[in-house]
Amino acid sequence: DGDLPANLQATLQTIHKSGNSFGERVRKRGRWTEELDFEVKDARKEPVDVLWFVGDYASFDPRSQNVTRAIARILHAAEVDFGILYDGERNSGNDVRRAGEEGLFESLAEQNIALLEECDFNRILTSDPHSLNTLRNEYPELIPDELRDSWTVMHHTQLLLELLREDRLPGRGQLEYRVTYHDPCYLGRHNGGYDAPRELLRELGCELIEMPRNRDNSFCCGAGGGRIWIPDDPGV
Repeated sequence: DGDLPANLQATLQTIHKSGNSFGERVRKRGRWTEELDFEVKDARKEPVDVLWFVGDYASFDPRSQNVTRAIARILHAAEVDFGILYDGERNSGNDVRRAGEEGLFESLAEQNIALLEECDFNRILTSDPHSLNTLRNEYPELIPDELRDSWTVMHHTQLLLELLREDRLPGRGQLEYRVTYHDPCYLGRHNGGYDAPRELLRELGCELIEMPRNRDNSFCCGAGGGRIWIPDDPGV
């Protein structure tokens, strides 16, 4: 009915105008790479093994950028041939679709897919469970049949576990931490990604203590389905 919370409506308009939920200029999407001491390939211009679909928060949020740069340094240290889309990337549209804006979702998906079809890569990587869900489960419905079988999308924990077990990274058994792990809904319940994060922690030497609610019974953080853009009223 178009009866949306004002903040959600404003965010959807922002995404429509700028291609991201932060309202940032597109050329700033890859600016997080400037603090690295190596160049990150532009996957639009040269072939890569791993095409990293970074996502909005990982690209623009200052705290998330620290994690993004850490992942980039790990991939570089493991000599992974990877690249990003820089200012060509748009919001994946996962939460846009859940909020009911199907037209905007289709527009974002078409832009991203058109660009990905022009790139030469073997696997798509993302650290964002929401982007993972859309890239893996919904974009294949919109791509040509001949590309569908080769459309492999993985979460960064899968790749890091793979690299660690291939001895391409140091650190196995070195962390004597007692930790717990929260399952993101779109990695866990929606995509069955329960084991890789846990195995990665164990390989690093951590003692994993499960919370009472875990795996498919974990608590939602409340950000999915566009809720991250809707402020909650205290006490309601």
